[in-house]
Amino acid sequence: MSRWPAYFNERLWLVNPKNGFVGVATCWTPKELIAPHLHNKVSVCGQLYTKRGIEFIIRNLYLNPRIRYLVVVGKDATGSGQALVNFFQKGVDRSFLPLQISEKYLNLFREKVRLIDLRGEIDVQKINKKIESLRKLPPFARKKKRFKETKTETEVYPSEASGFRVEAETVGLAWLQILKIILRFGWEIPRVVIYGGKEKMVLNLVAVITGEDIKKPKMYRFFPFKKKDLKSYFKNFFSTEIEDQGYTYGERILKYQKSPEDLKTVDQLNLMAKKLKSFSFNKGALITLWNPSIDNYPIRKPWRTPCLTLIQGICCQEDKLHLTAYFRSNDMFGAWPQNAFALRRLQFELAKKVSKKMGILTTISHSAFIDNTDLQEAQKLVDQPGRFFCQFDPRGNLIISVENKEIVVKQISPGGLFLQEFRQDGAKPRAALKMASQLLKFQAISQIGHALDIGEQLGKAEIAIKLGLKFEQDQPLKTIS
Repeated sequence: MSRWPAYFNERLWLVNPKNGFVGVATCWTPKELIAPHLHNKVSVCGQLYTKRGIEFIIRNLYLNPRIRYLVVVGKDATGSGQALVNFFQKGVDRSFLPLQISEKYLNLFREKVRLIDLRGEIDVQKINKKIESLRKLPPFARKKKRFKETKTETEVYPSEASGFRVEAETVGLAWLQILKIILRFGWEIPRVVIYGGKEKMVLNLVAVITGEDIKKPKMYRFFPFKKKDLKSYFKNFFSTEIEDQGYTYGERILKYQKSPEDLKTVDQLNLMAKKLKSFSFNKGALITLWNPSIDNYPIRKPWRTPCLTLIQGICCQEDKLHLTAYFRSNDMFGAWPQNAFALRRLQFELAKKVSKKMGILTTISHSAFIDNTDLQEAQKLVDQPGRFFCQFDPRGNLIISVENKEIVVKQISPGGLFLQEFRQDGAKPRAALKMASQLLKFQAISQIGHALDIGEQLGKAEIAIKLGLKFEQDQPLKTIS
């Protein structure tokens, strides 16, 4: 790493790297709006999307200790700026700062680098006025310091090329499954030039949320955010004020414009509700967030391209409103849980408008990725004991018994209703395999874990018949007394 900045060089905007002694972090605000107009006392400017980026600010500044000031500006949409302020004011938080940077060096950084909190400010003249008043100080360290890095396992296991699926009652439990899939099967690819770096990605990941109550969201301890952070995220997600971000989801949903010159706006959520009120099964009740007149021209504004591009609703199955959302690109570690909660909130509001019950939420993420900087944290999260669970099969339960040397399987719905029965002569060769083929033919199983368990039970039932033993599902074989 001979060049500086050593970390995420391609994502940063160098203003005066040789003589500048100020660093600027723009939080969620695109650096392109601020960096080109900054005072030449500034060395480097970059965005701080998440608190994980604080580690790399520290690493870069230890490789250029002439930078004595860190100015935080822009919209703090994800709380990353607050995390940086907390680091300087309250001390070290190991949840996002690695052990490779010792307490000694973290505290030296906190003491010697001066933080200037201008969060919320996007007026470059006001930012420059503050920067202009800063005087040059001696380097905060006598020599450059590079800290060790943890190598992340990048082996890719063979898998389907597209179409991964997870299902869970809550956002949190679905999230754990999503992370495990990407960590194991994701391809390492370069990120788009304006972001730089690399990521692990899978194609077309479908997540189905069956029961999250948005009025009482299930907040797990492993989430990197709190319930109060969700309220802030909802405010930004549904905001119709574009401000410094180029677009907001709320603007595209509630005040859609064909072009910046067209003053007429469209409330797509209300139109969607009207369609569903007139005909619950309407397949045209959708919201589009992709605007071809703006988003197909990246030279114009490269950051003005929403990741969430389509939302569709339909009412069916016991008068429930189901919602599906399509993402062209989705940061599954840093953004998906918040995205899912916000969409669940939108689904709740839409269900009220059309007087329906809440159904399932489905998200389809075309490019579902984890940034390389988050891989270690994601791996640590899924490796914790007790983080995975046995999931009920939405196609129902299979009750296995033995009657007069026949293997009998009854399919019972999740609500307890009898659906169908299968029988196979257990005395004949390969009886368990033949029964498994029947179950596959009639698509009685949807979960891999369920299929493995049923396969084991069918094998035991066949052995019991052939050896004259007593069979009870999920119990050891016994001699007949």
